[in-house]
Amino acid sequence: MENPNDIKKQQVLAELKQLTLSGAISREEVLAVLPGDNLVQSDALKQHITLSEIMYYIGGGIVFLGICVLAYQNWDNFSSFIRIFVTFGSFIAAYVVGSLLYRYENLKKISQAFFLIAGCLAPLALNVVFKESGMDTSADSLQVLIYLISTTVFLGSLWFFRQTILLFFGIIFATGLFHFLINLMVGQSLTYENTSKIWEYRFLVEGLTWMFVGYYLKTTSFKAITGTLYGFGVLAFLGSAMALGGWEPNQNAFWELIYPLLVFGVIFLSVYVKSKGFLVFGSLFLIGYILKLTSEYFSSGLGWPLALVLAGLAIMGVGYWAVKLNKQYFAEKV
Repeated sequence: MENPNDIKKQQVLAELKQLTLSGAISREEVLAVLPGDNLVQSDALKQHITLSEIMYYIGGGIVFLGICVLAYQNWDNFSSFIRIFVTFGSFIAAYVVGSLLYRYENLKKISQAFFLIAGCLAPLALNVVFKESGMDTSADSLQVLIYLISTTVFLGSLWFFRQTILLFFGIIFATGLFHFLINLMVGQSLTYENTSKIWEYRFLVEGLTWMFVGYYLKTTSFKAITGTLYGFGVLAFLGSAMALGGWEPNQNAFWELIYPLLVFGVIFLSVYVKSKGFLVFGSLFLIGYILKLTSEYFSSGLGWPLALVLAGLAIMGVGYWAVKLNKQYFAEKV
């Protein structure tokens, strides 16, 4: 007589198999609840999926490059309809294919490659549509419209397709929208100096925004782009803050005095947010700030060699401190 436990086990396994085949449960979810050696298998599977995603993205990038080469080589021979068909038509096709593939659990990863193609084509396709319609695409007002449409489409798509690549492009397009909105607001009659300052403040705001968005996404399903947002956010924020400090003989005392606080703040935040990007870029910009000060204020007379010696010692101290922080807070997570 068959054991009742064996019968129940077979029923559970059969039901689990059916749920897996239908896509209701993924293999990773099954392996995640299993103890012991299966955790190793789960990690290996995740690594395999990550490699697959990289290959999908590379493939999507090559497809986009092929479309660009086709358009570049034959642009003068194309009619307006063909130009729109090649660019905007390709964008629509890539978006639709990505949307259809997303419906199948085993094809969701591949759908990201088609969303990548759509994201790369979106602003280009809209520019071609408006240009072939006789509009001036160099106007900031039209670029605001183009990036507003692109941002709305990709961020709005997140309600239906929970794909990180859509959010990534949504952030890029929102950044472009911010740039052209500023251009539209300030106009084109500014001096070079004023234009440079506006660009510096622009990157300062963008850097802060990227860091805050990255921190918010850290606890969501889109946390894969947190590191990227941290890295570019710190780079834009500290780089623009250093530029706002100016260079001899036009230094800005406020930004030069506040800059060390910003740098050390970023370095200390690296521990709180557990970001190597914060630590690495914070340390590099601190070194850059030390060299900047020595070159501006001690570049003549006997003070220059002494300043270089002190700067070298300070840089070694920064390096030792950064390595110590890395070992203490990040080494176990690599």
